[in-house]
Amino acid sequence: MERRRPWPAVIPRHSSLQYLPENIDKPRDLGISERKRWIAEVKFLKAYYHFHLLRMYGPIPVVRVNLPITAGTSEVRTKREATDSVFQYVKQLLDEATPDLPMTIQDPAQSLGRITQLIALSVKAEVLVTQASPFFNGNPDYAGFGYKGEAPLMPQTYVAAKWDTAVLACKAAVDAAEAAGLKLYNFIAPGNLPALPAELKKMMDLRHTIGEKWEQNPEIIWGLNPVFGLQGMCMPRVNDKMVQNLGGAPGNFAVPLVMAELFYTKNGVPMNEDRSFDYRGRYAVETVTAADKYYMHEGYQTAKMHFGREPRFYADLSFDGANYFGNGMLDQGVDNLPYVTARGATSMAGPKDKIRVNVTGYWPQKLVNYQSVFGEQVTTIGLRIPMIRLAGLYLLYAEALNEAGGPTADVYKYVDLVRERAGLKGVLESWTTYSSNPGKASSKDGLRQIIQTERRIELAFEGRAGWDLRRWKVMQQVLASPIQGWDIYQADPQAYYRPRTLTIPVFGLKDYLWPIKYDELVVNPNLIQNPYW
Repeated sequence: MERRRPWPAVIPRHSSLQYLPENIDKPRDLGISERKRWIAEVKFLKAYYHFHLLRMYGPIPVVRVNLPITAGTSEVRTKREATDSVFQYVKQLLDEATPDLPMTIQDPAQSLGRITQLIALSVKAEVLVTQASPFFNGNPDYAGFGYKGEAPLMPQTYVAAKWDTAVLACKAAVDAAEAAGLKLYNFIAPGNLPALPAELKKMMDLRHTIGEKWEQNPEIIWGLNPVFGLQGMCMPRVNDKMVQNLGGAPGNFAVPLVMAELFYTKNGVPMNEDRSFDYRGRYAVETVTAADKYYMHEGYQTAKMHFGREPRFYADLSFDGANYFGNGMLDQGVDNLPYVTARGATSMAGPKDKIRVNVTGYWPQKLVNYQSVFGEQVTTIGLRIPMIRLAGLYLLYAEALNEAGGPTADVYKYVDLVRERAGLKGVLESWTTYSSNPGKASSKDGLRQIIQTERRIELAFEGRAGWDLRRWKVMQQVLASPIQGWDIYQADPQAYYRPRTLTIPVFGLKDYLWPIKYDELVVNPNLIQNPYW
C-alpha cells in the first residue's frame, strides 16, 4: 500500500504525472521530440500546481523528487519552505519546460489546450509579478511566521529588484505573444447579423472577447478546456418563455452594486472623479432618450448612474432598463432590442421565488454567449473562460514597469492599448481633461491605483480579481464596504433604486491565506498552521 503523503499533495495523489518523468523512456514507440514535449508539459503542470498552492497557502512543502514507497516516516514529514524558495522552484520548472514546448498549437483540432511556450512565458510573468507584489514582498503581517530558530517563511524585507525581474519576464511574454500574431480581439459579425451601429459593435468587441471560439480568438493565450456551464445563472429573463422556464435561466449570479460603480464614466475616469458626472445624484431616476437607445430602452426610467458610462459597463452588465443583444432575438433588428425589466415580482427578470432570484439587480452578461438561447428550450453556445489573455498580459506588464521605474511612455502605452479597444482615451488625456485629480496619472502611486482599477474592470468576472486583490494586499480595503444591491421587490422606480445592504463581508488578516486542515497537522507534525488560524 502506498504511504499517505503529507499535505499538500502538489500533484493529485495516484496521478501518473508524478511518475511520468521517471518512466518516460519505457514506451518504445514514443519519439524523442514527443518525449521531450511530454516531460515539458509535466514540468509546467508541476510548476503551475505549486504556484496555485503558493497563492492559496503561502509557504508550502516542495516535493522535488518523488519519494519511494519505502520512504520512512521522517522522509514523508516534510516541512514548509520559504515562499521565495518555492517561487524559485516554480521559475526553475518553467524555465526547464519552455524550450521543449511548441510556440503555438499547429493542429488545433487535435491539440488545442496543450501547453505552449507562450503559455509558459505568460505564467512565468504572472508568477514573478506575484512574487514582487506587496503580499509576498516584505509583508510585516507575517513577521513571526516560521520555525523556531529559523528565518521567517515570508520575506520581511522589500526587494525592489524583484520588480526588475518581473519586468523582464513580462516583456518576454509580450514579445512572444506579438511575434505569434496575437492581438486584441475585435468582433467580426457573422453574415446573418444585421449591420451593427458603432455603439453595439464596440459592446461586442468587449463582451465577445471571452465568448468567441478559442481557435478564432486572437487574444486568448491560455483558455480553460472545460466549457463554462453556468450561462443560465448569468442571464436575465427578457421574455415570457424564459419566465415559464425559470429553471432554464434562473439568473441568480448577482453582481454587487459596488462593482457596477467601479466601471468608468464615458470619459474614462471613475464616477467619483469625473467633474462632469453627477456622482451625488447617481441614484436618482432618469428617463432614457434616443441618445442612449442602443444601451437602454428608450422611454424607460432607470438609475442616473446608468447613463454616460464606458462601453465595458454596458458590455459586461445587464440591469433594469438595459437592452439585451442576443438570446435568439436578433431578427427583431437593432432598433427594437429586447430589454430587461427587473423591478418587483411582476417584472420579467424580477424575483419569482426565493431561489431563482438576482438579489442585487445586476447580471454578469459578459459570461453569456450572445448566440445562446434561453426559453422553453435551452440551447447554449459554449464559451471558455480565459486563464490568460493578451489584455491581461498588457496590464501586467504595465504594472511591473510602473513599480520598477514609475510612469514611463511604455506604461501608458500598454494601458492605453487596452483602453483604446474599450473606446476610451489614453490615461493622461482622460485624467488631465476630466478628473478632479488630474495629477493622479502622473505619479507612481496614482498610476498604480489606475492600473489596478483597469485590471479589475477589464478582467471582471474572469476569476482574476481575487488573486490580484490578495497580492496587492488590498482585499480588506475592498471588502470593507457592505455588499449592496437595489431594493428588488419594489415596482416603483423611485423605491427600487435605493441601495439595500445584503451582507457585511468579514475578511481579516487570516483570510489572506487558507488554513491547513487539522488532520494534516496531525499526520505531519512538521507542518505549522498559517498565522491567525
